[in-house]
Parts: sequence; C-alpha cells; structure tokens
Amino acid sequence: MNAEEKPDWGDVLATALVGTQRRTLPAGVGRVGEDPAEALLDAAGSLALYRRAGFRARRGLAVPEAAPDDSGIPLVSWAAAARAADLLAVDAAGYGTSNAVPVRDADGRLELLSEWLGGLGPRRVPGDLLPALLDVARRHRALRPLVAAAGGPRAGWLARQRPEWGFLGATAVEAPADDPQGWELGSIGKRVGILTAVRRGGAAGEQRGRDMLADVWPTETPDDRAALLGAFATGLSAADEPVLESALDDRRKEVRIVAFDLLAMLPGSGFARRMTERSTACVRVVGGRIQVAPPAACDRAMRRDGIVPRPPAGVGERAWWLEELLTRTPLSVWGEPEEFLALPVTDEWAAVLRRGLARAAAGQRDSRWATALTGRLTEEVAAGGRPDDRLLLEALYDALPSDALAALAVGVLRRGLAGAAAVGVEHVLELCPRPWPEPLVEAVFAALDDLGGRRSAGWRLAGLCELAALRLPAGTAERATAMAAALPSDDPMSSIVGRFADTLRFRRDMLLELA
Repeated sequence: MNAEEKPDWGDVLATALVGTQRRTLPAGVGRVGEDPAEALLDAAGSLALYRRAGFRARRGLAVPEAAPDDSGIPLVSWAAAARAADLLAVDAAGYGTSNAVPVRDADGRLELLSEWLGGLGPRRVPGDLLPALLDVARRHRALRPLVAAAGGPRAGWLARQRPEWGFLGATAVEAPADDPQGWELGSIGKRVGILTAVRRGGAAGEQRGRDMLADVWPTETPDDRAALLGAFATGLSAADEPVLESALDDRRKEVRIVAFDLLAMLPGSGFARRMTERSTACVRVVGGRIQVAPPAACDRAMRRDGIVPRPPAGVGERAWWLEELLTRTPLSVWGEPEEFLALPVTDEWAAVLRRGLARAAAGQRDSRWATALTGRLTEEVAAGGRPDDRLLLEALYDALPSDALAALAVGVLRRGLAGAAAVGVEHVLELCPRPWPEPLVEAVFAALDDLGGRRSAGWRLAGLCELAALRLPAGTAERATAMAAALPSDDPMSSIVGRFADTLRFRRDMLLELA
C-alpha cells in the first residue's frame, strides 16, 4: 500500500461488496500495475492490523533501526522453547491457561519460568517469545535480569520500541543526580531517586544530600519527609546523625520511625549509647547470673527515642519497656550470643529477655544471634506463647544463614508436620536456597510418607507438596511418582501427591531439554 494514501475501512468494505470490476480503491493505493483484487486484499490486511492494534492509519512514520544480528548466539531447542511458551500462556489475571503445565497458580509458574531462564546458559530464546517475556518481566521485577540475559541484544532492541518495556534498558540506571527540575517538580519517587543518586557521590555527595533535604524539609508533607529521609540509608555515616536526631522530634510517627531505624544502623551514635546505658542498667551479669531490673517508668527521653509506653494486651508495662529497650540496643553489648544465653536468669524475666534480643537480632540482621535464639523461641511458640511470637520467629528466619535454615527445617520436620506448621516451617523452606541438601530432601519425603494415609492432614500435605514440588531436586521425580502410585485411587490424598509428582517430572523434563 502506498505510504501516501491509505483508504478507510468503508472504502475497503464497499469495494469488497460490489467487486473490484465495478469499484476500485482510491488512486494511489497499491503498487503501480498491481491487480485490483490483490490491492484490495493488501489494504484489508493492513487496515485489519491497525484496527487490532487500536491505532488509526498514520503517514510518515519513521522506520526503527534494524534489529541487531544475534544469529551467532545458539538458539534454544524447539522443545525447550515450546515449554517456555506453555509457561508464558497466562491470562490477564495471571493464572495459567495452558494444560501442559501442572502448576496452576501464578507464583508457581513464575518459579518454573525463573528456573527455565536460569538454565538457558549461553543460548537465546526465539524472537516470538520475547514480547511475552518482556511483559512478564514488566510485572515481576525479579525476572528482569534473567529476561535481559535470555533475550540477548534483540530483547534490548525490542524493549526500545515500547515505553512500557523501557525498564530493560534502564534496569541499572539511576535517577540523574543533576536534575533541578525533577527535584523541584518531580513525583516523590523521582525525588527520592535523585537524592539517592546524589548521596552515592561520596562524602561530598552526602553533604550535598543533607543540604538538599534541609532546604525543602519545612515545606514537605509528613509522608514525603519520611520517604526522603529514607534515602539516607545510602551512604549512611556518622555525619548524618544530627539530621536523624532532629527528625526524632518530628510530630509525625512515620518520620520518627525512619529516623529510629537509621540511627540503629549507626553503632557509635548517641542513640545507640543512650540505649546501651538504659539496657545495661536494667540487665547485668553478676556472679555468673543475669540480674534483671526493668525500668520503673517510661520517661519523656525514652519516648523520644522510640520506646512505646503502652504495652500490648496481656503484657505488663515494665516487661514491655524492658523488651523495647533491648530491641533498640546494639547486640554487641552482650558479647557472644551462646555464652550470654547460657547464663541463668529467673523464669520471670527469661521470656522477656529472649523476645527483646530476638527482636534486636531480626532488626539488626545479626545471623549469629538469630541462630542462637531461633531454637529457644521455637520451643516457646510450640508451647503456646504470645500471639505475635510466630511473626517474630519468621522475622528471625530472614536473618539466618542458609545452612542454619536447612538444619532448622530438618529438625522441625522430623518432629512432625503438625508442630512444624505451628512454627512456620513453610517460611523456612521458602528461604532455603536450591538445591535442597540431602538431609532436607529425606526429611521432606519422610513427612510426606507420614501424612500420605491420614485424611485429616490434607491441607498440611497440600502446602508441603506445592512448595516441595518446586524446590526439591528434579532428580527425585521417580521417587515422587512411586509415592503417588502407592496411594489408592480413592484416597483423597492421591490427587495432591499426584500433582506433586507431575510437577517434579515437568521440571526434570524441562531441565533435560535445556541440558
């Protein structure tokens, strides 16, 4: 079709109804000497594409540069590409529409897709999969590096053609530090990005960031003050302490919380010294024993430093104030965790002491203290502690190293899945990195064997099977298949274990195709 003359849909429809012998398209449409019927079909095809894309026909559009030649990069096999297409066959709600994939939920499909992309190696995906991959990466940030690597140079070229895919070319690009208009008029997200970029400029950048914040602080809304102050986590140093101390007097809680968190990351700050003085006055080691004397009151200075005066329901005031102090005190004050926790303490204060130290370990991401406290807190949760102990335990899990996570999961599973569910074993298993070690594999299969014939444990079995199917080594597929075959067909657990085995076989075949 001539770029200078495009018929509308009415011209095409009218010509098609009466025939090209009685009516022709406007002059200039089609190539010179082209058969009128062929010109009509070309025009109909071109306009149909415009209609499906939701755009009116345009003139004088610039042709994009040619896509880079990636023929030198080996292409993944046809079977592997077909499997990826099945994984990408999701509808707008994010649920799978392809029956070829045994996993039905969107999170499971994303995990399988991530494993597929990670197994590609030095190969590229077919070009017809790139739009779907870019779309899924747009919605799921964690997949972006994998999609960028799998797509090769052609993915970057394609991403430049549509604004919503622009993230691929800007994954590692920060907001520019020199953008006065953006700093004055931009959205809060953009302004936080600019301040973060400024503070990456060493000591001079950090000082400039402090000056920039000081200039706008009085006129910012509380939410924006909190967001901008959070940018100080980049390049945080002792020089930022005056700014953070000033923020402790802000009228809004959101701003004060950010200041508390940042000050807690400065071990030598005045905030840390004040907390240390208060805590060591309440908790002392005398004669090989821990003596506890909780605060008698929550004074104004304590409240300024973030101590919440009102305790939760069922907790005494003095016990709560002590727990709050311990939470904000640097853990280095107490020495080695195993040695300190082994010291005797009266039963009245033992649980308070452990909770305060556990909250500190979770907040300070201290793996040594988290490891030492997890077992003790697990026992309290299993025995029925405070309602929020389970959440505290899961926060501790996030600070554990991978080997400690695997050992914890093995120990909990060996004691039975009923107790394991109470202490959040699913969260532990989610954090355990692949490949799961052999002791954990054995503990998972033992738990599945234990639950396989118990009709009342369906929900526990389903949760463990869904996670294990995605995390167990794919080489265990035959073992899972044998387990599924051993269950009677009328057993309600057979469908759960059967889907578990199907997913493992899917992963095994997927990795073989990529091998």
